[in-house]
Amino acid sequence: MTAALDVFVDRVDRISRCLAYLGGTMLLLIVAVIALEIVLRRVFAVTLGLGFEMSGYVLAISSSWAFAYALFRKAHIRIDAAYVRVGQRARVTLDILALAAFVAFAVVVCEAAGSVVLESVSRNSLSNTPLQTPLWIPQALWLAGLAWFAFATVVLLLRIAVATVSGDFETVQRLAGSPTLDEKI
Repeated sequence: MTAALDVFVDRVDRISRCLAYLGGTMLLLIVAVIALEIVLRRVFAVTLGLGFEMSGYVLAISSSWAFAYALFRKAHIRIDAAYVRVGQRARVTLDILALAAFVAFAVVVCEAAGSVVLESVSRNSLSNTPLQTPLWIPQALWLAGLAWFAFATVVLLLRIAVATVSGDFETVQRLAGSPTLDEKI
């Protein structure tokens, strides 16, 4: 069972990496659009009207799509002053509690984001810009990233729970533990 679960965790990690790269690509593209708009405004006194509105959407979407990637890379901020001073069993307990709190947070955020999307759909909300973007489109993409993050945290918590029950504390440290000095370097 653990081998199949490891393969599944690896797939979730790979998909998370792809989503983060896709988000990064979107950020680069919106930077190019903004640069183009600046040049067009300066040289031809013309604007596309895309940069301001789209940059906000891209920032929200790309951020949410990168959350799971950051989870697998242990890139979220951790305060581990006490963590490094306690024994292995206490660290495993703290890792499980931290990941469970992440799951709870991700679920609450998804629920709130889902409400926002549903309200935009029911009201047929449009942006108050010249583009009049139907707001449910960027909000749904944002929600998709948040939902993927929630799913990834649940998968990781499940793998950590299995590792803990089987006494595989090395796997717990590798997947959820605070990064070691070597990992940071």
